[in-house]
Amino acid sequence: MNKVNILISTTIASLLAACSSAPVVLAPVGPAPASGEAAFGEGTLKVYTATETHEIGEDTYYYPHTGYEIYAEDGKPLHYVANHFGDMDDAPMTVRLPGGRYTIRAQADGCGRVTVPVVIRAGQLTRVNLEAWGRKRKPVTDESTVVRLPNGYVAGWRAMEPGVPKS
Repeated sequence: MNKVNILISTTIASLLAACSSAPVVLAPVGPAPASGEAAFGEGTLKVYTATETHEIGEDTYYYPHTGYEIYAEDGKPLHYVANHFGDMDDAPMTVRLPGGRYTIRAQADGCGRVTVPVVIRAGQLTRVNLEAWGRKRKPVTDESTVVRLPNGYVAGWRAMEPGVPKS
């Protein structure tokens, strides 16, 4: 086994140990803290789900994001998002939604299927990060502003609106 395979195996094992087998439901994720500007209409959602490895040709790999489901606030299914356009697409899809509350069910690296309530605000991007690779590790100065996965990774900004608790 080469060094890369050992490193990948060790990383995956530690991620799996960090998440339990019980269903994972996160606190609501919303857009970055508001600038105070009012907007009307749709907002956008981008979910960085776990990725799959696709080998295209010899020694050429792509890592498309796995698909996920979007549910309305009442629990009714709204959309399935493939979250990539083909086996060579590494970027997650951007989805336009009317402002409101939704729930997504998606695959998180090292945690399996997770349920994430999301808040969409008109004119703003709500980003949910469930992938382990390629994360920008910025220090968090106020833990009350972020939502974390059980393995400690930041999944996104905590939704700050009336009726959404900080805990």
